[in-house]
Amino acid sequence: MSEPNQPGSRVLHVFNNILANTTEAAELPPEVPSRRWMYWQMTLAVTKKVAHAPFSIHTWAALRRTVLANILPDNIVYRYKAYQRGECNRCGLCCKIQFQCPFFVDEGPFNTHCSIYTTPSAPQACLKFPLDPMDLRLLQREVGNACTFYYEGAPQTLSILEFVKLYTQGVRQQFAKRKLKEAPDSGD
Repeated sequence: MSEPNQPGSRVLHVFNNILANTTEAAELPPEVPSRRWMYWQMTLAVTKKVAHAPFSIHTWAALRRTVLANILPDNIVYRYKAYQRGECNRCGLCCKIQFQCPFFVDEGPFNTHCSIYTTPSAPQACLKFPLDPMDLRLLQREVGNACTFYYEGAPQTLSILEFVKLYTQGVRQQFAKRKLKEAPDSGD
């Protein structure tokens, strides 16, 4: 029997995938120096939004979008997506309404992007924008109809009972997804 420390021999650790359940953090884009900096910038942005709240309708729309995107399940949040038309023209105006977002990268006219959009730390309000026609209307009011998104039609209005049914169904789906992510991979 050979010793595991001899050159050329390999030790196969069968249980590494079960015991060492460490998930590596996603790589940050080059525009973001560190996670600490990123979270500090997010804190500053939220503070600025709250400070502007008494003076701007846009701040209330942004807070509404943040609350809805984080609290409601996806089946309710995405109800209007089937009726949404247009696409982002990358003008970046939505990222510069009251102040320039710290994650906004401007590479020329109509060539902008968010430095954290593809990371797990991206705000849900940004990922799910626009939520509904009201959300888009409040943005268009601020940027002067520069955004190319628009809606054709609308889903049916929900009664309170239908809303509760959809909400509980969505919450169950989210818990099922979370359990699937947490379940260990089988060795089949």
